[in-house]
Amino acid sequence: MQRVTDEKINEIRSAADIVSIIQEYVPLKMQGKNYFGVCPFHDDHSPSMSVSPERQLYKCFVCNKAGNVFNFVKDYENISFIEAVKKVADKVGIPLDIGNVKTENTKYKEEYEIMEFTTKILQNNLSSKEGVKAREYLLNRSITEDIIKDFKIGLTLNDKTYLYNVLSKKYDINKLDELGLITKDGITGYDKFINRIMIPICDIDGHVVGFTGRIYNGEKTAKYINTKETPIYVKGNILFNYHLAKEYIKSEKCVILVEGNMDAIRMYSEGLKNVVALMGTAMTKEQINILKKLRVPVILMLDNDDAGSINTITNGDLLTNNGIDTKVVRLSGAKDPDEYIVKFGKDKIKEAIQNAVNYFDYKLDTLKGNLNLNKTEDLVKYIKEVIKLLDNKDNLTKEITLKKLSEEYNIDLDILKKEISFEEQKEEVKPLFTPKVNNIKKTKYDRYVENLLYYLMSDKKYLILYNNELGFLKRREERELVEKIEEYIEKYDKISFADFISYAEKKGNIKNLVNTIISSNIKFDDELSEKTFLEYIKGINAIYAKENAKRIREETKSETDINKKIELAKELTKLKRGSVKNVRN
Repeated sequence: MQRVTDEKINEIRSAADIVSIIQEYVPLKMQGKNYFGVCPFHDDHSPSMSVSPERQLYKCFVCNKAGNVFNFVKDYENISFIEAVKKVADKVGIPLDIGNVKTENTKYKEEYEIMEFTTKILQNNLSSKEGVKAREYLLNRSITEDIIKDFKIGLTLNDKTYLYNVLSKKYDINKLDELGLITKDGITGYDKFINRIMIPICDIDGHVVGFTGRIYNGEKTAKYINTKETPIYVKGNILFNYHLAKEYIKSEKCVILVEGNMDAIRMYSEGLKNVVALMGTAMTKEQINILKKLRVPVILMLDNDDAGSINTITNGDLLTNNGIDTKVVRLSGAKDPDEYIVKFGKDKIKEAIQNAVNYFDYKLDTLKGNLNLNKTEDLVKYIKEVIKLLDNKDNLTKEITLKKLSEEYNIDLDILKKEISFEEQKEEVKPLFTPKVNNIKKTKYDRYVENLLYYLMSDKKYLILYNNELGFLKRREERELVEKIEEYIEKYDKISFADFISYAEKKGNIKNLVNTIISSNIKFDDELSEKTFLEYIKGINAIYAKENAKRIREETKSETDINKKIELAKELTKLKRGSVKNVRN
């Protein structure tokens, strides 16, 4: 990895406006001199994250996540600090070479290498003369050369030992079998995928971890074969096409969720690039977490069959129960989005997406099922199901839904309201921010020192005041941090908290303390003032004085020498008068 200098990191940080960068991930709204938005790092339903353009810092006042622009990108993208620096550099147009930084677990370095090497072999096969028919098949399905390149689509040959012969010369066959590329047969083996178009399956970071193999010559065999689960491929942890779609999801402000890989590829090829696929699985907690982190509505567009209808309800419930805004598109006249586009064209599917139905309304409609609502028995059954569905909804949704039922079926609204409980409306207005309660109780000394160190990292003038009025902190890590602050100011003749956070990232001995200060209850939008800083110093000196007075009293009790006792008494008197400054233990 290339070493990136502190000067380069500071240059990039200075060029990057934190508000503009964070707005690429989370909508922000200006309130006063700062910006506020929903925090992406916890289950947030009201704006609890503040972004300060003046200090170039962000902070959530609920989960206490905080830092500079690099910290935000690092945590949001789940990447290393230096990768976050690179991403920000790219966004602001500053060239930066960080070499071959890898985010994957080095434990599986060889596995990733094997899958990448295999992908290149398969791509070469598709480009060769043996791939002519496969390329024709893809082009006939409107999968162009550009799409083939984007998805790294390849081909296995009609030879059951081709991949085995190539890969086994370079890699152990046990490893190849474990990755689902070959089937081991004693001391030899044969290919798992034969004469199939190969679609790589990538993890959320874009690393190839598996394959979907599809027939293209009309063979009488399974249309699709997928890689078995392996150490690097866990189906429930992946959304197909996420690595390509995530940038388009941000710009389109929604994500389309389909079932199959080919549905996703077809939609992507028609310009609907904000699409991901479940690959036919039931939605997992891990996939929900990926979608939740996007902070955009999910549009469910599952297959047009009975299983698709059931999965729409199952997945819709999972998504909405996890606080994700969910809409539904049910396509008629075709079994899946791939076929729908072929039959009706991309404009029709775009129109269907624009008219997506809110999931709650969709579910209300599905509750009717095969009921005859002209029959009292069926109508009562339907209304009871609706009321059950409304149980965990807010008062406004309950009120509107019951009013619609009342008007549509001519039922007294008061009777319907008796069947459901409404939450009591509270008179008091909740505060905009509710600070996170920390189970670890901090002492006065901890609070004073955290605030004092924050000031020292924010402006060099406070270091002069510190040295004149205090000059000592009792814990080793605190003193080490002050030393690094002094070194930084001596080197650059200035300091800002936004830059020093990056500097501390590479200093293991002070990094933890700086992170503690970041996540403390310091408010980045407070005005810094010498008066407040001196109050912190005064508070620390008072604690030192109290501790030293206690020490002197204990020493006086145990001292037998009368002269020593007199000296200790004088020292205690001076301490009480405040004429002795910063007496240490």
